[in-house]
Amino acid sequence: MNEVKIIEIRPLNDGRPLRAFVDVQVGDWIINEWRIFQREGERIQVAVPQVSWRGQDGKFHYRAMLSIPEELKQRVEVAILLAWEKEETIGKTKQ
Repeated sequence: MNEVKIIEIRPLNDGRPLRAFVDVQVGDWIINEWRIFQREGERIQVAVPQVSWRGQDGKFHYRAMLSIPEELKQRVEVAILLAWEKEETIGKTKQ
């Protein structure tokens, strides 16, 4: 089973739902730009790296840049959320 390691968390503090970008190592692979986001009144979520574009309809569209097995995706999400929780706790104690 591949080890999941958090390489870097880059928090965003601009008040938008997107809270941070995260780089993750899974075995020998490094996957950049995972996203942590939380909309008002909802639980925090993790999203795989994605590409976005503005369609002819004027709306933004999104597509995941990779597809990974559900079990591995869940392991990565848990690792990201645990690291984010730790980061948030450390940040609050420094204030």
